[in-house]
Amino acid sequence: MRRVFIGSWLGRILAVVIFASFAVWGIGDFFTNLITGGGANVATVGGRHIATDEFQRTYQRALGQTAQSQGIADPTSLPFGERRQIAVQALQQLIFQAVIANQAGRTGIVVPDQIVRDQIFAEKAFLGADGKFSRTLFDQRMQAAGFTEDQLVKIFREQSAATALVEPIRVGAMAPSELVRRAFDYGAETRVLDMVSLPFTAIPVPAAPDEAALHRYFDNNKDRFKAPEYRRIKVVLLSPETIAHGLDIPEADERRAYDSLITKYQVAEKRSVQVLIVPDETHAKQLAGLWTGGVAWAQLQATAKDATPISLDDATLASIPSPDIAKLVFAAPADVVTGPAKTDAGWVVLRVSKITPPVNRTFDQAKDELHDLVGRQQAAALLSPRVQKLQDAIAGGGLDAIPGDLGAVAAEGTLDTQGLTQAGEPAPFPGSAAIRKAILAQAFAARKGDVPTLMQGPENSWYALAVEDITPARPLTFEQAGDRLRADFQQDAVRHADEQAAAALYANAQAHGGLAVTAAARPDMLRDVVVRRGQTSGPAPQNLVQIAFSLKPGTSTMLETPTGFVVATITGIRHPAPSADTLGYSRTRQALDAALADDIENSYVSALRDRAKPNINVKTVEKVVGVPSGAGASDSNSGS
Repeated sequence: MRRVFIGSWLGRILAVVIFASFAVWGIGDFFTNLITGGGANVATVGGRHIATDEFQRTYQRALGQTAQSQGIADPTSLPFGERRQIAVQALQQLIFQAVIANQAGRTGIVVPDQIVRDQIFAEKAFLGADGKFSRTLFDQRMQAAGFTEDQLVKIFREQSAATALVEPIRVGAMAPSELVRRAFDYGAETRVLDMVSLPFTAIPVPAAPDEAALHRYFDNNKDRFKAPEYRRIKVVLLSPETIAHGLDIPEADERRAYDSLITKYQVAEKRSVQVLIVPDETHAKQLAGLWTGGVAWAQLQATAKDATPISLDDATLASIPSPDIAKLVFAAPADVVTGPAKTDAGWVVLRVSKITPPVNRTFDQAKDELHDLVGRQQAAALLSPRVQKLQDAIAGGGLDAIPGDLGAVAAEGTLDTQGLTQAGEPAPFPGSAAIRKAILAQAFAARKGDVPTLMQGPENSWYALAVEDITPARPLTFEQAGDRLRADFQQDAVRHADEQAAAALYANAQAHGGLAVTAAARPDMLRDVVVRRGQTSGPAPQNLVQIAFSLKPGTSTMLETPTGFVVATITGIRHPAPSADTLGYSRTRQALDAALADDIENSYVSALRDRAKPNINVKTVEKVVGVPSGAGASDSNSGS
């Protein structure tokens, strides 16, 4: 029941549930059966009522998780359209739960109290340090999530009933073998290539040019040598963040926020690792010896034609499918070849390239951050009346007449279009990067002397500014360009020389059968480099990996990277047999089986939902979401 009820307690409480059926029906279809008026219920589904406070809790949790996933501290700063969609999804979740619960009741499914008790007592979120159920921890988690004990018991009971109803439908789902094979072939397919990297650093920096050469370069590139326009501005900013700084937040609120964001403050250790899975021990020992002796990963893959290479970036212990390999990875030291070791997948040789320690931030360590987070949430309710007061203050006395109790901040200074001061440092203006970008754009769109006007910015912010002075952009003289002129001249000369060398190498390879023929004697040529789709590590740069799968064997290519040029020849395409990568094939089948089961389950639940014809109290939805004037939820019918 992954679509309707989340599998673990923490998932049910904290996860944002995005239902595939929402994408099928659309917002307008969702609001087909609307009712109006107030009340304690937000919807009715086949005689079962969905309480407004239950919807509000579900919506607020989803809103917070969406904001966190986007790196936004204040959920209320999400655009209204996105908040509205989250509300629809939250209500869909509750409607689906009600539909399933109704159907479970009709089919006579009854969950005994003992089963519910056993599930609660086994839930990891409620286990103490001794591994046993902790009533204290249970109460803390329940309170942080805003549930009563009866509500939480109801969730577990309905989860069990839903599983009993729907799981038999999922069990028989099995993807066709041909589909599994094709998906595996696509994902496991690799390209083999020879490549030569020509870094800029390998090109000798030319001697300092004479005055005549510098003058010619300056005359041909005058547009590159200008002093930017500078503007002196004064700005006032009001946002949930600026208001929050002056609020007193009860510790209880901060603790609830800490519990709801526990996945941010308690993070498991992560490791990046390269793994070779080899059929027999003898070959595994040979590969381990080569790897220890300094053979590069790319060359090792080419040598180990019967092995399955796997690269994992920032993997957690739980994310590695093979328990045996997972234990080896998290027991191995960094930058040391480990193995061979016998596992359930075969003989394994591995090397951990990066270890990211776990995060364990206590409440006290996160307290200041939690204060600001809760403060921004509370400030959202204070923002609207303060915006009006700020607007009145600006209209009455300009930017110098701002009351000190509004929570607004003011700043002034001189900056260019990049937000830099005349000293070349970032101008210390308030707000996030998005807010500063908006202020900067308006600062260079306004005219000197314009009357300050309060404007809405990103992240639910409001600002007003005045341009006090303008220093126009001007060309630099040859003398003023000075050191920058010489540095640009030499940098361009290095890039040009590197490009010429790469172009000659590419032309020769393309004309005479590839790098293996024309560059075999080069010590910097890498042979038989294997790349996979989506690969993010290894000697091949990202743009080469992306283009490699669109080129035929025997084709050469030349690409520029941030550090130089690369010339490569595609030498082959490999399609590993499922027998050579049983772990990968198994993961592909499991993923497709699960996707098919999800589709079947979703179709069943959708049919039940259509039959139930839920009625929705649109005014209550609007009240919870905070619909702006003229943008009511009922408007959705007109655009879908």
